[in-house]
Amino acid sequence: MESIYKSDVVIVGSGISGLMTAVSLYPRKVTLVTKRKLGEMSSSAWAQGGIAAAVTKNDSPEIHFQDTLKASSGLSNEKAIKIITKDALDIVNFLEKIGVLFDKTNGEYTLSKEAAHTYRRVLKINGDQSGKFLVNHLINFAKKQGHITFVEDISIDHIIQKNNKCHGIMGHIHKDEAVDNFVFFQSPNVILATGGIGSIYAHTTNPRDVYGESIAMAAQVGAELVDLEFVQFHPTALDVGIDPAPLLTEAIRGEGAYIVDENNFRFIFKDHESGELAPRDIVSRSIHRHKEKGHSTFLDCRHFNFDFHLMFPTASQYLIEASINPSKDLIPIIPAAHYHMGGIKVDEDGKTSVDGLWACGECSSTGAHGANRLASNSLLEAFVFSKRIAKKINSEPPKQSHNLINIENYIPKEKTISKIRAKKYIWQLRSTMNKFVGVERNQNSLEQAFVEFSRIERETERLSAKLKDMLLVSKLITFAAMQRKESRGTHFRTDYPNKDNTLLKRNVFNHVDLLNYLNTKFDMAN
Repeated sequence: MESIYKSDVVIVGSGISGLMTAVSLYPRKVTLVTKRKLGEMSSSAWAQGGIAAAVTKNDSPEIHFQDTLKASSGLSNEKAIKIITKDALDIVNFLEKIGVLFDKTNGEYTLSKEAAHTYRRVLKINGDQSGKFLVNHLINFAKKQGHITFVEDISIDHIIQKNNKCHGIMGHIHKDEAVDNFVFFQSPNVILATGGIGSIYAHTTNPRDVYGESIAMAAQVGAELVDLEFVQFHPTALDVGIDPAPLLTEAIRGEGAYIVDENNFRFIFKDHESGELAPRDIVSRSIHRHKEKGHSTFLDCRHFNFDFHLMFPTASQYLIEASINPSKDLIPIIPAAHYHMGGIKVDEDGKTSVDGLWACGECSSTGAHGANRLASNSLLEAFVFSKRIAKKINSEPPKQSHNLINIENYIPKEKTISKIRAKKYIWQLRSTMNKFVGVERNQNSLEQAFVEFSRIERETERLSAKLKDMLLVSKLITFAAMQRKESRGTHFRTDYPNKDNTLLKRNVFNHVDLLNYLNTKFDMAN
């Protein structure tokens, strides 16, 4: 059975990027497609950090710009940084206009201090529940607009394009294991907003559904990709065997928490004078190496003189469920894949290299984060570039819908492997990425990752759609990591531990480059 929707714009994803683009496209007719219910299983809704914006007298967009530039390790797109830091206050004003209530004390914003920021400039909502409140407000606002058709419980499988032009997307009903109820969304404008890649790693703070599907789909239609080697690991995920690993927001360290080992030694200071508030890549590597030496690593909040539960309600709930009392107990932590600076290459209007294909949020790469994202710039970038995409599309007359092409070519002819077997191999893949393409990499580990990818493909024969996407994204990231023979930002190679300024350029490539490499090196270009 097949269903067909037609609209001028179709958006995939219902986190902040998808919702913000949809509401900003008013009054143009929009179809928003989401794998689950609106806002469910999106990294946006899980975000504990807030929105970075220069809102105090001491601060300014220029200082925010400089902080972002410094954190990016020399590899950022300065134009993109200027765009987000300049437009930050406009985003704050828009959100307050639609009813968002940022935390305030005596009428002034209650701002958090996070790593590598000169000033306190992170606006929060109910402590560490910013993402949840932002997504809920956007959903409520979007439902009132009247120009958006919401289609829930649909998994998108393919972008349909011909001669480098988008014709739409093909998907299936998400809960239907038989996968024979297909849905075609015909549209000359497709906006990808499905989030990052965290769940291709065994340790991640991202929801299970966040595994890079937009990157996989865009790669398969020839879109340019960029900076895929730069995966940011959050240094303080709660290490109690939960998957995904609960995030312990950086604001906890901003309020003075220590990182210690079993001897109460604050070992981070051996690697950076700023200790716990050093850039995330440095803190993550320091923790990773300390663990490799056999130590345990903890967050220490026992000296706090304020109510932890009141200031950090989300983190507090995680600790209660783990029977940890932060006023008495050390909190076990581990670095976990958290944010991807790389993604689908887009320009300052969110356009990809495929006509009619757009991307925003974490699945895209504007260059605003460079090799290492400054804390709380991610939600800001998502808001700013979503508005820019909408403004660009609205500035042009509606495109004529393309003629319907033969969608039968995109419907699988064979059943895939069972869900249980897929889970087994998905875990093997995630473990491979964590071990060989994680916080630290080298040529041997990256080559070993490709050996494991080949084995998984050989043993699974007919891949599930999810496993197939995860394998492709894993290969692309590993390939990118091989190309950058230096250490910069979140990409650290033990065989090339220093920066190489001859490589001070963004790593742009496409799916064909990966296939050519695999054909010559590993004979595994499937």
